[in-house]
Amino acid sequence: MDFHRIPITCISTVPELGLHGLIRSKLASMRTLGAHVFRVVAPAVRPVPSRAPKRLVGDKVRVRIQSFPQLPTIVSDAFRRRRAMARSVKGRELQNQLPAEGQKWMSASRLSARIEESTNAMISQYKDLTVSSFMRNVNDANVTWVREVTSAGHEKAVLGPGKPHPIDVYYVSDFSPDNEDECSRSQGDPACKAAVDQSFPTDRVQNPRTLNHHSMLGAGSTCEGVNTNLLYMGTMGSFFSWHVEDSLLSSVSYLQTGASKYWFFVPRSELPLMVRVLEENMDPDVLKAAGGDVWAVLAKKALLWPATFFLSHGVRVGFHAMEVGDYVVTGYGVPHSGFNGGKNVASAVNLACTGWLSYAIEHAAQWRGKLAILIPFEKLLVLAAMKLVDGEWWVGDAKTYEACDPAEFRRDLRVMVAYLTEYLDRVLAYMKMDARRTCVGKTPTVVALYRAPQLVQKFIADNAVGTNEDPLVIPGEDAAQVTDYSVDGASCPHCGKVAWLSVVVCQTCIEELGDEAAKFAPFCCLECAPDVYDGEHDRLRKTPLPGTHPVDSHVPLVVQRLANGHVSSVVEHLQSMGTVDGEDGRS
Repeated sequence: MDFHRIPITCISTVPELGLHGLIRSKLASMRTLGAHVFRVVAPAVRPVPSRAPKRLVGDKVRVRIQSFPQLPTIVSDAFRRRRAMARSVKGRELQNQLPAEGQKWMSASRLSARIEESTNAMISQYKDLTVSSFMRNVNDANVTWVREVTSAGHEKAVLGPGKPHPIDVYYVSDFSPDNEDECSRSQGDPACKAAVDQSFPTDRVQNPRTLNHHSMLGAGSTCEGVNTNLLYMGTMGSFFSWHVEDSLLSSVSYLQTGASKYWFFVPRSELPLMVRVLEENMDPDVLKAAGGDVWAVLAKKALLWPATFFLSHGVRVGFHAMEVGDYVVTGYGVPHSGFNGGKNVASAVNLACTGWLSYAIEHAAQWRGKLAILIPFEKLLVLAAMKLVDGEWWVGDAKTYEACDPAEFRRDLRVMVAYLTEYLDRVLAYMKMDARRTCVGKTPTVVALYRAPQLVQKFIADNAVGTNEDPLVIPGEDAAQVTDYSVDGASCPHCGKVAWLSVVVCQTCIEELGDEAAKFAPFCCLECAPDVYDGEHDRLRKTPLPGTHPVDSHVPLVVQRLANGHVSSVVEHLQSMGTVDGEDGRS
C-alpha cells in the first residue's frame, strides 16, 4: 500500500511554548501532507490523562453500535456510469440512504460482555485485524442499494444482491470526561469556573482537555467537543468515517491507553481530485439526494470506504499507526478517517490559530445560507488581531508567536487586514444606500451595543448562536446551568454566520412586536442587510401579525461592538506589523 508517511516529531521535554508552538511551526508541513504527529517519548512529561466520570453500579453510557463491514457500500467502482433511479424510487432524504448506526444505553458490565463477544467474532472472522485486512473487508461491494420490482409492478430500493453478515462493533465516542477539575467549559464561557494560570505549564505536555485554555479557539463560549475535549473509547474494528472537522478546524487527538488507532489523511492539495473521484464512483442516488454535492455527503460523517480506493484512483493518502503517547494533529480542512485495532482510550479536541482564519472565511462562504456556522470566527479574528496589536498572545506574546513561523505570521496578518478592511468598506457602503431603499432619505443609525436600548440588547442576545441539539449538560454541574452563547455574537438567520462586529436590526419593530420580536422583527448581518432588510419589512407589511398594525419601512439600526475608528486603528497597526524593512511582508 503506497501511503505516504506522516512526519513524527519526538518530544522528550516540554517545549517553551508547549504543543501550541510546535503545531504552529508545522502548519506548512500539514498543508502539504495532511497531518503531523507529536510523539511524547518521555513518560514523565506525558499529559495527565482525562478520566471518565465516576459512575454507580448500574449507571449506563451511550454506546454507538457500528457494523463491520459497513453496509450498504456507497463508494465503489461498480457505481461508475450507473444511472440514478427514477424519481419515484428511493426518493428519500440523504440521511436515510446512508449506512445507519445504532445507539444504546448500556451498563458497564453489559458493555464489557458485548465488547468481548464482538472481539471474539472479529478474531474468528478476520483473525488479526491488520490495516490490509481492514482495507479489504470494511465494505462489501455485493451489498448496495439495488432496484427491486414489487408484485404490484413498482420499483423500490433494497439491500443486495449479496446477503450481509455484519458483526456489531462498539464505540463509546463523544464521551464527556470527569469534571472534577472544572475544565469542561471554555475560558470564553461566562460559566467557566476553572482557574487558569497565565504562565504556561512546564512540567507536562498539555492534555487536549486544557489545550484551549491558551488558544484563540478557547476565547469562544463552550462548544463541547470543539473547544473542550471528549473521550473516545474504541474497540476492535470500530471506526470513524471520512470527514473534515467542523468549520475546517484542526483536530488534536491524544492516545492515552490501549491498542493502536490507525489514521488516513487526504492532503488539501488532493481535494479537487478526491471530489472528482467521489463524484464518479459514489452511489448516484446518494449523490442525487445531496444535490450533487460531495461535501454535503461528507458533512454527515457517516461513510467509510478503504483508503486504498483513493490510492487506486491516483489520490495521495497519508497514513499513521498511532501509539500511546502520540498526538495526531490534522491540517485545517483535511479529510480523514480511521479505525481502532483494539480497546483503547483517546482524548480529542479541536484547535485553531490565526492560520485557520482563511479557511474559516472560505467555509462560511461555501456554506452560506446552507448551514449554521456555530464557530464564531469573526469574534476570534477580532480578538486575535487586538491581542497582536497589544503585543500579546494566548501563549507567550506576539513576538514569540511570530517567531514560530514568520512567513505564516505575515500571511495571517494579511488575511486579518483584508477581512477587517472589507468590513469597514461594507459599513460605509451600507450607510450610503438610503437612495435605494423604500425608506428614502432615512440614513441608517449606528449605535454601540452597550449603549443600545435594553430591548435591542435583549433581542440580539435572543438571536445568539446556539445548537439544535439538547442543552449542554456538564458532568457534576447543576443541570439548570445554561451556556451563554450571546458572548459569541448573533446568528444571522439568512446566511448562518455568527456576526460579532455588528448586526442590523429594527428598533421600532422590536418595540412594537413585543414578545414576538425575537421571531419576527427584521434582523441580519451587515453582509445580508442590503438584500434582506427591506424585504423583511415587506413581509410584515403584507402579512401583519395578529393584533398588530401593518409595518412601515423603518430606519435600520446598525449595532456595533467596536466603533469603526477602533477597527480602523487595529487595521493600521496590523499593516505596520506585516511590514519588513519598509516593504510588504509578501516580498
